[in-house]
Amino acid sequence: MGMAASQARLLSLTSRLHDVELKAQNLESQKIALATQKDELYQNYCDAWDATKIQVAFRNDDASVKYVDANFSTLCGYSETRVKQYALIDSKTGNMIVPEEVAEKYESYSDKYAFAYAMIGFEGNFGWNGNGNQGCEVGIGTAQQDYGYDSESGTGHSLYMTDSEQRVYDSHTDDSELVEAFDAIEEAEGDSAKQTALDEFRSLLYEKYSSEIYDQMNINKSGVMGEDDGDIDFPDCTWNDFEAEFNYYVQLYEGIEEAGGCTTIDEQYQSGEAGNEWFQNMVEAGLVTIQVYNTDGANKGWVDTSITTSTNENYLQEVQDDTDLKKAEAEYEYELDKINQKDSKFDTELSKLETERTSITTEMDALKQVRDDNIERTFGIFS
Repeated sequence: MGMAASQARLLSLTSRLHDVELKAQNLESQKIALATQKDELYQNYCDAWDATKIQVAFRNDDASVKYVDANFSTLCGYSETRVKQYALIDSKTGNMIVPEEVAEKYESYSDKYAFAYAMIGFEGNFGWNGNGNQGCEVGIGTAQQDYGYDSESGTGHSLYMTDSEQRVYDSHTDDSELVEAFDAIEEAEGDSAKQTALDEFRSLLYEKYSSEIYDQMNINKSGVMGEDDGDIDFPDCTWNDFEAEFNYYVQLYEGIEEAGGCTTIDEQYQSGEAGNEWFQNMVEAGLVTIQVYNTDGANKGWVDTSITTSTNENYLQEVQDDTDLKKAEAEYEYELDKINQKDSKFDTELSKLETERTSITTEMDALKQVRDDNIERTFGIFS
């Protein structure tokens, strides 16, 4: 082979070698991209394993406890079987988050008992007007002049007792403890002291005679007024059917008052998949805090709680959320198999390119040697 032919062949092989190396570089880049995809896929799989959810305790019929996924509805809606009463507080405003109906009733009634009765279906049935007809509004009550009430300015204690409460109290004037609490209202000096005494009296009245007040509410709801209340046909539901729910709303009202008011939650975020996601995101982001109603005597009332600080006594727990885990696992295995197939294909192509590169470099080395030998023979005679 002449020198010109050898040089031409060498240039051709050099061009082929560059093409092979370029292809190999592209394949290596794609392998690096596959490795990145593997890392992302694995991270998504780990995230699915790390995902948690909050659960809240409910009682079974046999008094055992079961935990269900927490959202606004399961945590804050009324339920006879939930172990504790909870509330969500807006971290920005400090207000309690409630459904629209609760907010409307709270705005309509400035009294926790009236609010509770309205929530269980006794709205507008709190007493009688001067003509003996149904319709006495809460806030009018009786004997309001004894509390410095000024009808022109609207100042003073406008609520003493509703008509239903008054009638129950009148039937229990032989109860010395109750009468003493009633007299304490008259004896108290100053608006604040009178309000405190009034609250204590009404609290005692409801503690002792809630069922009788409920009966009076039923009379009012029936629209019947008379001396012989024993002839009234009451609904099938008794006070025992309503007591837990009534107390729930009394305590809810107290919580709203302590929170300085309430804000409403959109109905679509109260339950279901959207509700679960809203609740989890709000808690994780710290946009809401959880309160629990403590029923202990000395510490009775609303207190802050959280999953990290909650003990078994608050009946909240955080568990692994396996809702999407099986899906994530199947996706991980499927995508990983596809990546491994591509990776194996790239390895095969790289192996072929390496074989070709080795062949080219071997031939190029041979041509270079022939070239060098020709140069030495041709020009050696002149040395």
